[in-house]
Amino acid sequence: MKLPPSSLNPDRRARVILWARMMLAWVALALFAPAVQIDCRHLQRRWGFLSLDVLERLVCALVLIRAVEIARPRGAPKPPPRNAAPAGFRRRTRRGALMRATVGSRLRRALKHHDPRERIARLLAALADIDGFAHRYLVPRALRRLTKLCATIMAAPPVCAFASLVASTPSAVDSS
Repeated sequence: MKLPPSSLNPDRRARVILWARMMLAWVALALFAPAVQIDCRHLQRRWGFLSLDVLERLVCALVLIRAVEIARPRGAPKPPPRNAAPAGFRRRTRRGALMRATVGSRLRRALKHHDPRERIARLLAALADIDGFAHRYLVPRALRRLTKLCATIMAAPPVCAFASLVASTPSAVDSS
């Protein structure tokens, strides 16, 4: 069986990981170092990566790529999307937030923290041991694949004929 080529060769993956670690170090320097002058040119070049959310998405993508390389899941033939639903409902055949669903909540929780220092430390730990994070959080998910069906959502209720009843005339009830 011929396997598809890796999306990142090991040298390129190592360069991207090293670049991400340097960006996290620069963000930590910009946020926490006392009285450090940040060059305007550096700030303009790295402005998009000053957010920890962007760097977290990069780390999640790297861990996901490594998990797929480790697990090597075979491509299964895709069945056509199920679109059968009861009247008044329809199925969402196009999945939204597929990357978020693929990464999973366990990995996102492992990388998140309310303290920026701790969050940077967790991201650096994930980059230092990317194989460990892939084995711990994503390889079992890659082998299981996404198992949830497409969601059923509300649509317009079905149109039905409205039959009005004729009001009956009031009459006295025989009480005897």
